[in-house]
Amino acid sequence: MKVIIGSGRLASMLLTVLKKEGTTYVFGRNEQTVDNLVEQFPFVKKASEANLREAKAIFLCLPKNGYKDFFEKYDHFLQKEVTVYHMATAVTEDEVKQLCVEKKVVPLKLAGHAIVAKKEKKGLLALPAHHQKEQGRLVSWFPTMQIEIAEEEEVLLANQLGTEAAIKMSVELGNSLKANDIPEAIIKQTFDQTVHGVVDAYQSNDLGGFARKIADRLQLKGEQENENG
Repeated sequence: MKVIIGSGRLASMLLTVLKKEGTTYVFGRNEQTVDNLVEQFPFVKKASEANLREAKAIFLCLPKNGYKDFFEKYDHFLQKEVTVYHMATAVTEDEVKQLCVEKKVVPLKLAGHAIVAKKEKKGLLALPAHHQKEQGRLVSWFPTMQIEIAEEEEVLLANQLGTEAAIKMSVELGNSLKANDIPEAIIKQTFDQTVHGVVDAYQSNDLGGFARKIADRLQLKGEQENENG
């Protein structure tokens, strides 16, 4: 039996891509968001403490500061045979093992963004090499997700760099558009479609002529800066 711990964006994304078989339980402090997930997903039920005792696998969809509180209150409810999949990007396997006594702890990190993964119903979950035996089971549970062998530190760094670059670009682009008196409707459309479309095209190597010239110019500039130290 699987239990999702938490009821926020990550939990909602996980339930969206989870194979719909049997019953999955959701356990969380926020009754309203738990109830919303139960209403949204017919195969989901609200978990009780008794369900925690029966769980074979739990998925920790909690923020970093929620881990200690959860295990202090509920670790003794969990059977020793349970597998704890922990998903907070900024928490390490060793940190969880200190909170979770004599349980099997498996890092399972989302490389990407929970809202986007939920919308597209696909994404990438990273699993460390020393837990590679879990890959087959995870593929069967999450058939639309790519289960990649990668270390926790790699996912954390990628998410940090991606977030920083996206925010920097958004701030600079927003300021530039406003400085040129671009109407708000066009600013919104630029973020909604232009940026999204160009990023997708760049990733798939399908840029148009205008965008390709810009990409080539920026690539050349980056190479020259690297050569000059």
